[in-house]
Amino acid sequence: MLSQVVGPQPDDSPLGQVWSEYELSNIETLLTRFDLDLLTGKSRFGEDHRNAVNKQLADFVARFRFKQDIQWLQPLTRIISDNDVIISLNYDCFLEGFLDFHEAWSPKGGYHIIENPLCDGSLPGNQRNIRILKIHGSESFRRSAFLDKPESQTIGLRINEALFPRSGKNIDFGCKPDAGAYVIAPSFTKQFNLELEYLLLDATRFARAARNLVIIGCGLRREDSYLWLVLISFMHNRRWKKKRTVIVRPHASETTTRIENFWGRKIFDQQNLVAIDLGLECGISKLGEALRKGVDR
Repeated sequence: MLSQVVGPQPDDSPLGQVWSEYELSNIETLLTRFDLDLLTGKSRFGEDHRNAVNKQLADFVARFRFKQDIQWLQPLTRIISDNDVIISLNYDCFLEGFLDFHEAWSPKGGYHIIENPLCDGSLPGNQRNIRILKIHGSESFRRSAFLDKPESQTIGLRINEALFPRSGKNIDFGCKPDAGAYVIAPSFTKQFNLELEYLLLDATRFARAARNLVIIGCGLRREDSYLWLVLISFMHNRRWKKKRTVIVRPHASETTTRIENFWGRKIFDQQNLVAIDLGLECGISKLGEALRKGVDR
């Protein structure tokens, strides 16, 4: 990701300067070193520079916004059911734009507790009650300081046509004061704002109540402690035998093996832990089949 955002070599951008300082090419390791030095007062950069790195990442992902419909992805609007909860690690708003375009979701209530106070009757409601929990932030999330306590911040939502082609048509609802996009850069020392902490708590709560857990594109690395907590919460239920985990990614079988080894006990089989060793474009039909079979169980 580092070379995608900055280029093949460090430059004078905020992230490029950090890269030049630490000479580490892995963005997570790089920003972890940066964060640790900030916390201990050893960095020559300050918090403003850290925020500038986050802004650079948010600006970068703007290129991935939804711009036109994708035919092969259309079945996703049927695979996702009413009242489903999506836990997203992505900063970009492609998924939201796609679902908004197909009238399957709306930013008015669709981000759970992240809202814009300007939302009124002119915006379509989130009729299917599908909620997207963006636990690492989003280019659509905006930082705002409290007027009476500027050292504290709250997270709001920007709504416009560039982000949400249907709900944001002909409007631009922002946040004031606007301190920039809120994204949590990839670091092993992530620090979350209050609203994001609420999202983390609610994600585990929703997982525990869910019947199916679908993991798309994520390898569940052992260092991704919070994602494992979501999985554990999903299984920590008296009805765990009726729950199903479906993983869609080119090396999904490696992930299922990692899950089985983590649990140790023989509680999984090919019915309740399903690996689809394909990318989403090739595996979306198999995902639909797997979920339909689950309904028939």
